[in-house]
Amino acid sequence: MKKLILTTMLVVCGLAQAEGVYTSLTFDQKDKQDSTQVNYVYGLNVGQKFSNGFGVEARMENERVEPGSGATQKQEALAQAKVSYDIATGTMFTPYVAGALGHKNKSTIDFNFWLAEVGVKAKMGDFAARYGVRRRTAFDNNTTNAYDTTEQTVALGYNLTKNDNISIAYKQERRNDSVSSEYNTKGIYYTRSF
Repeated sequence: MKKLILTTMLVVCGLAQAEGVYTSLTFDQKDKQDSTQVNYVYGLNVGQKFSNGFGVEARMENERVEPGSGATQKQEALAQAKVSYDIATGTMFTPYVAGALGHKNKSTIDFNFWLAEVGVKAKMGDFAARYGVRRRTAFDNNTTNAYDTTEQTVALGYNLTKNDNISIAYKQERRNDSVSSEYNTKGIYYTRSF
C-alpha cells in the first residue's frame, strides 16, 4: 500500500510545474451520534499545488477515541495520499474533484481504503468557503472494519498573511451500511504555504 501511495504522488508530480508547497496542522473533535464517545483527531498534511489545477497531498492522523462511561481509551492512525483537480471557471467559484488511497489502523484491525470527493470553493479576498461531499470505504468493507460513510463538509477560512491561513469546519459523517458509525465533527486548521 505504501508503494502505491508513493507511486501515485510521483506520477501526479510529473504532470505539471510546481506552484506551491504547503503544510497543515489539523484538529477535529468527532462526536459519535447516539453515544457518549468523542474522538480527537490530530493531523498533518503536506501538499503540492500545480499551475494546471492538479494537486497532491499526503496526510497522517493520530486519533484518540474516548468511549465514555468508564470504557478504555483507544488509539487509531491513518495515512493517505490524495490527488485533486480544481476546475477553473474564471469566477470566484472553483469546483473540484479528488480521490485518495489510504490505510487505517484501529485497535483491533487495519485495512486499506479509498475515497472520492466533489465540491466547490469560493474565494472573496482574504476569505474563502468550501462545500464538499466525500464517500469513503474500505476495499474489503465488511462488518469488521465498517468504514463505508458519506461526509458533507462546510468550511470557512481566512488568510492571516500571504502565507498563513486559518480555517474552521463543520462535518456530518453518515453511514452507507448498517454497521458504520455516524459523527458530527468540528475542526480547526492552520495552513502554511511556502
